[in-house]
Formats: sequence, structure tokens, C-alpha cells
Amino acid sequence: MADRKITDLTSLTAPATGDLLPVIDISEAANVDKNKNITLGTLFRTLPDGTVGAPSIGFLSDSGTSGIYRTAANEVAISNNSTFTGKFTTAGFQLGTGTAAAQLHLFSTDTTDQVIIENTDAGLDTAPDLVLYRNSASPAANDNLGNIEFRGEDDGGNAHAYAQIIAGIQTTTNGAEDGILDLMTSASGTNASRIRLYNQYVGIGETAPNYPLHITTTVASTALEIEGSVNDSASSADITLYHHRAGAAGVADDIISTVYYRSNDDAGTPNERDYAAIEGSISDPTTTAEIGALKLQVQTAGTLTTQLEISGSTIGFFGATAAAQVAAISDITTTATTGTLPTANDTNTIADAATPTVDELLQYCVTLEAKVEALIDAMQAHGLMAT
Repeated sequence: MADRKITDLTSLTAPATGDLLPVIDISEAANVDKNKNITLGTLFRTLPDGTVGAPSIGFLSDSGTSGIYRTAANEVAISNNSTFTGKFTTAGFQLGTGTAAAQLHLFSTDTTDQVIIENTDAGLDTAPDLVLYRNSASPAANDNLGNIEFRGEDDGGNAHAYAQIIAGIQTTTNGAEDGILDLMTSASGTNASRIRLYNQYVGIGETAPNYPLHITTTVASTALEIEGSVNDSASSADITLYHHRAGAAGVADDIISTVYYRSNDDAGTPNERDYAAIEGSISDPTTTAEIGALKLQVQTAGTLTTQLEISGSTIGFFGATAAAQVAAISDITTTATTGTLPTANDTNTIADAATPTVDELLQYCVTLEAKVEALIDAMQAHGLMAT
């Protein structure tokens, strides 16, 4: 073969593993034995290990101080400006210096952000997205789908999960799937769900909430406190029970809301029973002349019964029609045990159906004085009082 310049040779743009390259073997003593060839595949399988300051594959623009090298058996590391950045091992990928304990393990000693997912899309779609996908071939209720754990150390140097966010499956029915999300914290060394999102319900201390907000506690004291710290004479820490017909006008006799006092009965399998209730309702929704009603109810012979009703300017007892309160009396007190109050003609009491006249009040006082005198005479006659 005639001599040719290297620049005259045809360019090989798609080299194959078996293509040969000339090489000078410096391990041979005799010049005649130094000229050899090596395949392309062998060449790239026999790179030197390199070091963090002189990686095996480097870049001229960085003076060869940035590149790839071998740190240990079956480890490939990345060096930047002669500084270790990260490495791939049989366990996974790690960034920073340390002993990896996961497929992706990040080590750092500063307090800056360690993970940022940035997206510059200007549309309405969700982005950036972080998806934890448990691609199970046999999904089932109560399967855990993922866990975000907040781990620290205790004073004994032991790693401990102080808080967690865990997602799970409640129902796998196609088209009617239900999910669970638990916010968990450690209490006395034990992790448990404190707030659970259970399909459309929220449970606090409750694993299977039955209502939009369901609170369960074993504490024999305050279970809910709403505190207002505004430095003002106005009302604060208010509770508003707002019931409306989807924004439509209110209707007379609409029950707005009820506060129930519930416990169990003594059946073999106890049943839930509402033993008392406070019910608020609309008496008259006429604008600028609205009238509201408030009922106090208790269980009576197995039935939740209204015993006191306040409606506008009237007060009714035992579920009877409310009677107008006497303007001259600030408080109504009765020890009656029947469903009626004293009538306006009862000389033993002030009429409660109308405002008493001066003459009626005087007559009442005269009658009362006579009864007291009669009582004193009787006690003296029986020796119960000195004459």
C-alpha cells in the first residue's frame, strides 16, 4: 500500500466496535514489537481510573480538571474544578459527600435550597408537577401510595420520623375511586394520623370521618378552642352557622342550624341518641322586620322535645304557643311542671298575657299580704312562731 498522509484518508463517521486503531505499546522493549493495533471497543473499555483532580475523561477548556473518573469498584464519579460533585453507584445516584442510603441521596451542609423544580410555561396547565406513582398490578384498599417523611435525631442520636405525609387508597372502583391523605406527627415517640382527608371528609383524630369535619378525641377537656386576640371591644372568636337556600330568600319556619348534644343509650348494642339540642330558625324573613326563633330541646320519654322557645318578643314554655312577656317584669320564673303557665286571672301571680295596671299590681300586693298574714297566724296557732 502506497504511503498516504493522514489528512488524505477518508473520514470514518460511524465507527464500529471492531474498527482498528494503531497504537504504540510502550511496554515492549524492542521497537519492532511496539507497533500494534487496538479495537475501538477495547479502547473505550480500558480507560484509566483517574482522580478527582485528573479525571479519566476531561475537557481541554477546563484544563482537564472537570470530567468523569472512577472512585471505587463499580463507581463512576463527576468532578468539577477538581472537586467531587456526585457519583453513580450500584445503590443509585448521590450528590455530595456521604454514604448513600437510597437510590437518590443528596448531601449538603448549607441551608440553601437543595431541590428546585422550575417550569417557565405561561399556560393554565399545572406545572411543575411532582408525581409519586405506585404502579401496582393489584391495587387494593388501604394500599399506601407514597410517604414524605420529616426525619431528625433524638437526644440519643437515633434517627426518628417526627412528621409524615402519607397518601393511600380507600376505594379502587374504576370511576369512583376514593383517596386518603394523612398528616402525621409523633407524640410520645409514636407516629399517628392527626388530620386525615378521607374522600370528601376531614377527620381530626378520626380515621373514618362521617362528616365534612369530624373531630374525635380521648381528652376529657376542651376539644375545640377558637381564640381571638384582637385588641378591640368588638366581638371576636365568633362562630357563625350560616344556612341559606343557595343564595335565595329565606322562608318562614326554615330551621337554620342545630347544635346537638349526643351520647349513647343503654341498649345491648348502644344506639346514638340526641339528648338535648339548641335549634335556631326563621320565624319571619320579612326584610327590615325579620324575626328569629331559638328552641331549647331535651329528650322527653324518648322524643326530642322543645321545652323553651324564644321567638321575637315572646317566650313559650313546654312547646306551647309562646306568650307575650310582661313589660314590667324583666325575668320570668316558674316552677310549673305542666304544659301551662298561670293565667291572667290567677290572683296568685302577675298576669303574663298583658301589661298589668297599677290597680292590678296593688290588688296583687293586697292578696299577697293577706296570704302572708294568714300563714303567720297559722304558724303561731301551732306554736311554730312566737306571738
